[in-house]
Amino acid sequence: MPPARFLVVASLLAAGFAAAAPVVQVPEGGRLVEVVSQGVVCGPVRNGWSLGPDGRSVHPPARPDDNARSQDLKVADTPAQCATSERIVTVIATGPLPRIDASGTSFYPDEGRLELRGVGLLNVGVAWSGKPRGEPERPAMEGQDLCLVPSKPRGLADCAVPVPQGLPTDTALYWIPPYGRFGPDVTTYDASGNLVDPESMRIRPGRTILTEPLVLSSGIDVSKGPGSVPVSHSEAIATADCGTARCTPDEGFISVRNVPGVDATVTLRARLVPRVYFSRGDVLDQVITTTLSVLACPLTPVEGSVLRGAENSALVVRLDPVCAHDPRTLVWTVNGLRVRVERVVKLAEGTYVLLRTGGTSDQQVTITALTSRQDGTVVASETAKTLPLPVPRASLELPGHGAIDFIPTNRPAEVSMASNAGLGRFVLEPLPGAYSVTTRESVTLIQGEAAPGAFVALRFGYRLPTLPAELATTDLVLVDERFQRVVREASVPVRIENLVEFICADKDGKDQKLEPSRPHRIPYEMRNTCRVIVHRERLKPEDGNQEVLLRISVTRPDGSVRGESGVEQRMFLRPQGDQRDIPVPGNLGQYDRIIVQVSHVADESRYALSTTDRTGLPSAQWTAIVTGGLFRLYTTAAIPAGLYRATEPTGQLAINFGVVSRLALLNNEGQERLLGIEAGLMGLGLVPQSGDIQFPPTLAVVLGLGLRVPIGPGAAVGAQAWLAYEFRGDIRRRTGGDPSLDPVVPSSKWSFIFGPSISVGNVGFNL
Repeated sequence: MPPARFLVVASLLAAGFAAAAPVVQVPEGGRLVEVVSQGVVCGPVRNGWSLGPDGRSVHPPARPDDNARSQDLKVADTPAQCATSERIVTVIATGPLPRIDASGTSFYPDEGRLELRGVGLLNVGVAWSGKPRGEPERPAMEGQDLCLVPSKPRGLADCAVPVPQGLPTDTALYWIPPYGRFGPDVTTYDASGNLVDPESMRIRPGRTILTEPLVLSSGIDVSKGPGSVPVSHSEAIATADCGTARCTPDEGFISVRNVPGVDATVTLRARLVPRVYFSRGDVLDQVITTTLSVLACPLTPVEGSVLRGAENSALVVRLDPVCAHDPRTLVWTVNGLRVRVERVVKLAEGTYVLLRTGGTSDQQVTITALTSRQDGTVVASETAKTLPLPVPRASLELPGHGAIDFIPTNRPAEVSMASNAGLGRFVLEPLPGAYSVTTRESVTLIQGEAAPGAFVALRFGYRLPTLPAELATTDLVLVDERFQRVVREASVPVRIENLVEFICADKDGKDQKLEPSRPHRIPYEMRNTCRVIVHRERLKPEDGNQEVLLRISVTRPDGSVRGESGVEQRMFLRPQGDQRDIPVPGNLGQYDRIIVQVSHVADESRYALSTTDRTGLPSAQWTAIVTGGLFRLYTTAAIPAGLYRATEPTGQLAINFGVVSRLALLNNEGQERLLGIEAGLMGLGLVPQSGDIQFPPTLAVVLGLGLRVPIGPGAAVGAQAWLAYEFRGDIRRRTGGDPSLDPVVPSSKWSFIFGPSISVGNVGFNL
């Protein structure tokens, strides 16, 4: 190993143990220097060193051997303690102290060298101590090295001393005398024996030259937090200017604030501290200029959420996963107006942010996120087109009863939505005090709460199903229908059979409920027990008010109406009312027919009627007949227009009139059958005939059968076949003056007559 290199290694090793014993160093051939301020040097002193008369000073050799420049001397408080003392002081005879020209010295921290200029540089050491900026985990960089080959052996010379790369520009640099040491326990004297101040040994280069890029980034990344630009030597930057942005040098980086926008670029101008330069070839600059692009958080407005024409609306944006900002700590603006962060949902594909705005009418909006109002750094920004606010369209329907145009208060109605909402959908929202909303098996139901007669516009929430589940149920905006609906009771026509009963007693006097649409027979004795019962207590609130028309009519067997028994009432029925009994008035007779008709009043403004299934309003009818006898005996006036006398002499009897009693068999409805037994008095031949035989008008007693067909109340047409006994005079013949003809025609008082007739009247009784 060359001696010089060996000495370098030895010096470095010695420096490592400098704290073990104090070191006193003085140039070779120098004057006497004090080793200890009190006590004595125990000796012996070798290698050309000599002990001073005071016993505590030494004199360095004039020309020491390079391998014997240093020695360890034992020292004690008194000569008597030398045998037991363990105190050691190392003395070193250094080479002549150098003269360093600081103005001509250059420090190249990026290249790892210090170019010294001065006199007596051979074997001069350089010690350094510096901590890299922006790397707190790295220990301080400390070390020493030597000038081995100066440019000149004598006089002013240059010498390059290697140092570690990456030292800061403000590294503390100290020169060390040739063969000397450096450390806190090292005391250095000059050749005259004067104490050398350690600060006078510090090297302050006239130029510190940076050769590697100072700015270590081509952009400002504001997606990870506050904007910053890493630099290699932040300690070398005196000031930084970023135009509209604000730049501040910091430990290891330049802090950038008030970045105007994500699409902008920032021009950074960094001015270096005095005596520090940046090398661009042969040119040294103290101002470094670079253009930086802004690397912001990727921001994407969610399609379908940016609406216009809606007050107090919300929109949703998605931040890319690379964005490290908490959206709640950012200041968000839409077209320059501050908005509120309402919800934040973090997923693997990004962070969704729900922003509540005051609404906009612009065709597009610019969404911006800033770090703060004071900082003003834009970390995310995007411009998006707005969509017109969709118009909700809703239809209400009562299950089983069709569409309605009002909000029912007594029962829920189904709500069906139809709109041009695009990607979104409308959801009916409750309006406290006006109506409530429930969901049953994915069907939306609405029921009014306001006082009947009020008008309310339905309110809908606009939602976006494509959003994450936590946001898909959030209303981005509330929209009211463009028209109002009346709030009132929904009257649903109930079945009449469930509301009305027709009750009559049976033969034992027990009430029986008669079924509608079927004929019933009522014992004659119980004819006055019939009544109609209206069960208002059966109406439920969800049925609503009912308006019905009750008609009771009674007809006799001949079809005439029994007026005193007729009833016609229009009733307005409210739910949970009392039961009402309505008897059938009048004194009914045998075979009277009772007809009870109940129907809803056709009022579409009251009832919820289906618009597609118009089957009519519910109605019901009951029919009952009072039982009677099997036969009817009655008297009627008969007017046979023409009877034919079948007994000799035969002939036509014109215009006849009489009173006939008739016994007829009745059917189940009290109507007489066609054939009956008749007897009575009849005036025959009331109008003379023009034939040869002249039947005198006569009164006759008739008995026989009659066929009778009713044609109206008390009237009938028929045909009779009677056996008659005539109370008359002779039947005469017209002789035309012929004396040979007898004018009297022999005849019997008994005769058989038949022919058609008209009868009027029905006075009698049933048997």
